[in-house]
Amino acid sequence: MPTIKVRFHERDTLPDALERRANELDITVEQLVKRFICTGMEDYETDDGPAVPGESLDDFLVKNGALKEK
Repeated sequence: MPTIKVRFHERDTLPDALERRANELDITVEQLVKRFICTGMEDYETDDGPAVPGESLDDFLVKNGALKEK
Protein backbone atom coordinates (compact mmCIF):
# COMPACT_ATOMS: atom_id res chain seq x y z
CA MET A 1 0.00 0.00 0.00
CA PRO A 2 1.45 3.41 -0.92
CA THR A 3 2.27 5.63 2.03
CA ILE A 4 2.69 9.39 2.09
CA LYS A 5 4.36 10.81 5.18
CA VAL A 6 3.52 14.30 6.34
CA ARG A 7 5.79 15.77 8.99
CA PHE A 8 5.15 18.79 11.13
CA HIS A 9 7.52 20.91 13.17
CA GLU A 10 7.28 20.01 16.85
CA ARG A 11 5.78 23.44 17.62
CA ASP A 12 3.19 23.33 14.83
CA THR A 13 -0.39 23.38 16.11
CA LEU A 14 -2.00 21.90 12.98
CA PRO A 15 -1.75 18.25 14.14
CA ASP A 16 -3.72 19.15 17.28
CA ALA A 17 -6.31 20.98 15.20
CA LEU A 18 -6.62 17.99 12.86
CA GLU A 19 -7.16 15.68 15.80
CA ARG A 20 -9.81 17.96 17.33
CA ARG A 21 -11.67 18.25 14.01
CA ALA A 22 -11.51 14.50 13.40
CA ASN A 23 -12.92 13.91 16.89
CA GLU A 24 -15.75 16.35 16.18
CA LEU A 25 -16.62 14.37 13.05
CA ASP A 26 -16.12 11.02 14.84
CA ILE A 27 -13.55 9.88 12.27
CA THR A 28 -9.81 9.21 12.38
CA VAL A 29 -7.24 11.86 11.51
CA GLU A 30 -6.26 9.70 8.52
CA GLN A 31 -9.86 9.75 7.25
CA LEU A 32 -9.97 13.53 7.68
CA VAL A 33 -6.72 13.99 5.76
CA LYS A 34 -8.03 11.75 2.95
CA ARG A 35 -11.16 13.95 2.79
CA PHE A 36 -8.97 17.03 2.45
CA ILE A 37 -6.94 15.40 -0.32
CA CYS A 38 -10.10 14.38 -2.20
CA THR A 39 -11.53 17.89 -1.85
CA GLY A 40 -8.27 19.36 -3.07
CA MET A 41 -8.30 17.09 -6.14
CA GLU A 42 -11.93 17.85 -7.14
CA ASP A 43 -10.96 20.44 -9.71
CA TYR A 44 -8.13 18.35 -11.16
CA GLU A 45 -9.15 17.95 -14.78
CA THR A 46 -8.64 14.81 -16.80
CA ASP A 47 -9.58 13.86 -20.34
CA ASP A 48 -11.32 10.66 -19.24
CA GLY A 49 -14.78 11.65 -20.46
CA PRO A 50 -17.99 10.02 -19.21
CA ALA A 51 -17.93 6.97 -16.95
CA VAL A 52 -17.50 3.54 -18.51
CA PRO A 53 -19.81 0.75 -17.27
CA GLY A 54 -18.25 -2.23 -15.51
CA GLU A 55 -19.12 -5.85 -14.81
CA SER A 56 -18.90 -5.23 -11.05
CA LEU A 57 -18.31 -2.29 -8.73
CA ASP A 58 -14.60 -3.12 -8.59
CA ASP A 59 -14.43 -3.37 -12.40
CA PHE A 60 -16.28 -0.05 -12.72
CA LEU A 61 -13.85 1.69 -10.35
CA VAL A 62 -10.83 0.26 -12.21
CA LYS A 63 -12.18 1.19 -15.66
CA ASN A 64 -12.87 4.74 -14.50
CA GLY A 65 -9.54 5.33 -12.81
CA ALA A 66 -10.58 5.25 -9.17
CA LEU A 67 -8.67 2.02 -8.45
CA LYS A 68 -5.67 0.26 -9.95
CA GLU A 69 -6.07 -3.24 -11.37
CA LYS A 70 -5.33 -6.11 -8.96
